[in-house]
Amino acid sequence: MKIIVIGAGKVGYHIAKTLSEELHDVTVIDKDQSVLDKIGENLDVLTVKANGLSAKILKECDIKNNHLLIAVTDSDEANMLACMTAKRLGCHNTIARIRDPEYASELVFSKEELGVDLIINPEQAAAHEITRLLTVTPVAHVEDFANEKVRMVEMVVSQSSKITNREIKTLKIPNSLLITAIHRNGDIIIPDGQSKILPGDTIYVLGKAENVTEFCKMEGKPSRRVNNVMILGGGRLGFYLAQNLSKLGMKVKLIEQNRARCDELSEQIPGILVINGDGTDVELLEAEDIHQVDAFIAVTGIDEENLLISLMAKKMGAQRVIAKVGRPNYAPLVETLGIDATISPRLITASDILRFVRGGKIVSLFLLMGGQAEVIEIIAQKGSPAVDKPLKDVGLPKGVIVSSIVHNGRVTVPKGSDIIRANDRVIIFTLSKHVTMIKPFFTASDKGGKRIHGFWRNNKNAGQNNLI
Repeated sequence: MKIIVIGAGKVGYHIAKTLSEELHDVTVIDKDQSVLDKIGENLDVLTVKANGLSAKILKECDIKNNHLLIAVTDSDEANMLACMTAKRLGCHNTIARIRDPEYASELVFSKEELGVDLIINPEQAAAHEITRLLTVTPVAHVEDFANEKVRMVEMVVSQSSKITNREIKTLKIPNSLLITAIHRNGDIIIPDGQSKILPGDTIYVLGKAENVTEFCKMEGKPSRRVNNVMILGGGRLGFYLAQNLSKLGMKVKLIEQNRARCDELSEQIPGILVINGDGTDVELLEAEDIHQVDAFIAVTGIDEENLLISLMAKKMGAQRVIAKVGRPNYAPLVETLGIDATISPRLITASDILRFVRGGKIVSLFLLMGGQAEVIEIIAQKGSPAVDKPLKDVGLPKGVIVSSIVHNGRVTVPKGSDIIRANDRVIIFTLSKHVTMIKPFFTASDKGGKRIHGFWRNNKNAGQNNLI
């Protein structure tokens, strides 16, 4: 698939990297030669130094024969204009990053008029994910699939855990649960019955939602009501998060250094307490009773500051700490620090874009471990190779685990003898490098024997915006 990315910042780089690794034909346009040089040195993409808003440049990049344009510059207005121009020049589909709270709330009703098929807002999506973490269960990450019938949780195993230093086959866990992966010292382990779980391991448990919740309780991680929250950082993510939590009736304190920004936040979210101060000041944190907060969330623009202050907050008595982290290579470090969870707006954005690009019967997609692994919910198509045969005979690649099958609303953690039926929802854990090999197993063939790709089926008629 031919894809143009306008904007070579952190998000643009990550999107280009993810798409190029899936063997798409990617062109990156930016006016800054230095960032293009970095992309050219590290990624297998074409780079163009130019103004991506220019119709002339887009024509020279053969926009009418590109299947998708993704605009992720720092300007919401520029992103919208780029998408409008691309659509009028014949580009099939467009994605725009729009982060301003006013635009985000108003443009939902005018995507078609703007020529935008999908709006992405990394900060808003991250705020929703943090809100879910605070209201579902105190684990590192949680994701629901199959209309909330299937749940996946990521949790760090403590020294006192009942499953520490035990082989998986000896654990007394429900049949509807599966430990799909172990993340240890930066390595991904696809476990079998003889795999031993060690203190400090990050495990990924997937299965029937209610049984996953019970497993969390068994591990000393039951759901607890969060009442008092302290947020460090009053940027867009801090705004969206404070707004979400305030609407849920939580008592929110937000610390921001910029006085003018504090005044704006006080007007925009009247139900919260905005404190003008340095969130790295220990005396300030003590004065604001950090030891009494149920959750401390650091969402400044600096990863290192978020990690350091979250660790400090944990030691000062905060019940749960969550840090925004943009760099995937920090994931192994977080496991050893004792931080309860990290959120990466970039990975959330990449998940949304990949789901859009892959199209077809992929319903949900969640990136794990800095993008090294994925959990995918896919609807098995009638006539596809994986349908109507025992799972052991399907021939899925090593490193791909069918963790759950939902048939007529019933959740099953399958064995080799179980059979996937047409239109079943299948939840798959896979290493990212195997993703392109999975789709053919669940995709039907047309009369000519070719696999039907959902992107083409959903977009064969010009002007249809029904991918998501």
